[in-house]
Amino acid sequence: MKQIEPPALLERLRPRRLCYSQEYMDLLRPEVIANRAIRCYANQDGTCFAMTWVYPDWNTASFIGYDKAFTREVLRQFDETEACWSLPPGEALPGVKLRGLRKKTVVESFACEGPMPQAPVDPHICLLGKEQFAPLRAIGQGHGDHDNLNHMPQAFAWMEEGQPIGYLSCGPMIEDIWDVGLVFTLLEHRSRGIATALAYAYLKSMRERGLVPYYSGVTNPASAAAARKAGFQLCCTCHAFKYKCPKFNP
Repeated sequence: MKQIEPPALLERLRPRRLCYSQEYMDLLRPEVIANRAIRCYANQDGTCFAMTWVYPDWNTASFIGYDKAFTREVLRQFDETEACWSLPPGEALPGVKLRGLRKKTVVESFACEGPMPQAPVDPHICLLGKEQFAPLRAIGQGHGDHDNLNHMPQAFAWMEEGQPIGYLSCGPMIEDIWDVGLVFTLLEHRSRGIATALAYAYLKSMRERGLVPYYSGVTNPASAAAARKAGFQLCCTCHAFKYKCPKFNP
């Protein structure tokens, strides 16, 4: 296992930019590169890569490619961590048999770089800037993680009688790629296809602005279905495990 610098890792991964996890894409942000809690590694033949984040209350190890010995070397740095493997569509994760790995979760990410969408956006949808988010925060109180609005500059809102009943927040990730923060619809309106319409409005707007619409971190089957209906294609599957060092296992 050899440690490499973020720029070297990114040059190797850039051709696959839509086939790896958001943690890797975050590496292009200067403030993240400057954070010394991040380490990047490659195995000896350069076929597997890893990035580790270490913070006082949280850490993770993200991998591209699977090599058992390399995985063991990376994870042995931790007593406990999250281990994630990002794979392009159709590529199966090899049988990961390593003591201490538990509780697998599958996270999907979607993108759209195909033909320009032609259908019009639903007239109920409007684009809001950060200074217009107060009504969105109001409908979201007590309904999940809406703090991400503090980190997103724009949102597409479904409006009826001057009030929002759903929204999709979004913001820039790296270079020309934007990502979805949160898609939310009031419970009593969730069978109307509003999430799909919001996802389509986001997709179409990004494409018309010459940007790449990305929709990452999807764990909810309903959200995945809405993304596909809107015109997104699966571009990455992330297999996440909890890892606890065997010597600390009960």
